[in-house]
Amino acid sequence: MVNDSGAATGSPGVLFVDDEPDNISLVAEILGDSLELPVAIADSVERAVELLHERPWKAVVMDLFIPLGDHPQRILGPRAQRYQENVEHLGGLVLLEELDRLSVRPMVVSHTQCTDHVLLDLFDGRIKRMIPKPAPMEVLLTHLRDLLA
Repeated sequence: MVNDSGAATGSPGVLFVDDEPDNISLVAEILGDSLELPVAIADSVERAVELLHERPWKAVVMDLFIPLGDHPQRILGPRAQRYQENVEHLGGLVLLEELDRLSVRPMVVSHTQCTDHVLLDLFDGRIKRMIPKPAPMEVLLTHLRDLLA
């Protein structure tokens, strides 16, 4: 497993983006071992964006409610900068925009507690599957194995 301190180049892997990495570290480890895929965990949009450009990713498993990071101006485009003061959960939306800019877009899986229908509508068509958070480890693993197999 690759942690959020860096990712080696190579075969496509799975990137987990969650601001509570301890909650998903075991799932990430088991998934990486069982599917023999590199797995990384990022705890902010800023770190996720860095990792997205270091290697190809087969899938990104993301929470919608994630912090931008320590230097948000490095990752915010002009539209996001305009809304920064008014949008409470800008992190997930910024990450979705970054994913849309990739030439080879990974499959996106949402693992979130979000129930706001307006925000969920923004996800529509951009994600492969929504898994309510907190999902039991077995449920999360079953969904991800199914999607990645």
